[in-house]
Amino acid sequence: MWIIVRNLKGGPPFCDCWQHGGSCPKPPPPPPVPPPGPPPPRVMLNEWIDIRAGDPFPARALIKALNKSLDTVGGQNPDQYVALWYQQGEPIMGRIWNEGGKVAANFGWFNNEYKGNVGSIQVLVELPDGVRGFDYEWKSFKEAAVFGEKEWFPVHVDYHKGDISPCVLTVEGGKQILGKVDVRNERATVAYNGKEHIFVGPTVHPFVVLCRKAKPGYKFD
Repeated sequence: MWIIVRNLKGGPPFCDCWQHGGSCPKPPPPPPVPPPGPPPPRVMLNEWIDIRAGDPFPARALIKALNKSLDTVGGQNPDQYVALWYQQGEPIMGRIWNEGGKVAANFGWFNNEYKGNVGSIQVLVELPDGVRGFDYEWKSFKEAAVFGEKEWFPVHVDYHKGDISPCVLTVEGGKQILGKVDVRNERATVAYNGKEHIFVGPTVHPFVVLCRKAKPGYKFD
């Protein structure tokens, strides 16, 4: 024998009669959404690899001037990559390029052009997007040189005489070429055609400096 009964306390699951004056209790609110956890760890440092002029050109992705082939000075390779060379302890930014599968390099120092067998150098690697916690971008000197709060910070090597960064200079005829700039002292130089060409003060302002910005959730030390 079966007997039909009814429950006077509560109601069936998911009953919404409480919305119409019924006796079923209002369901509890959903639990709060937990705050997002910290982002996964990523590299926050520039990665430089050690090579020598004349070595096989690196297979890894490198930081290229303006991320394109430049409209550059006659006789210069338009595909120029950021390089770092030390001379008597002084950091010098310059450029390398692929010359027949080998590394060719060019740097300016003390009014002279140094190319060919310059010895050991470092080149800046473009890490995969999912590995690094920052982005690179070429920014105007005026934006790169801002002091205080800012988003984009120059890629630089600090030195007691200045703050040295990779820089694309616009020279005679509107041609572009990769050299260096001392952001602190407003002094940019680049070597080609047998000598180092020097620009100071306001003449530096139209040039473009390699900078980087931390991605959301990341910060530089």
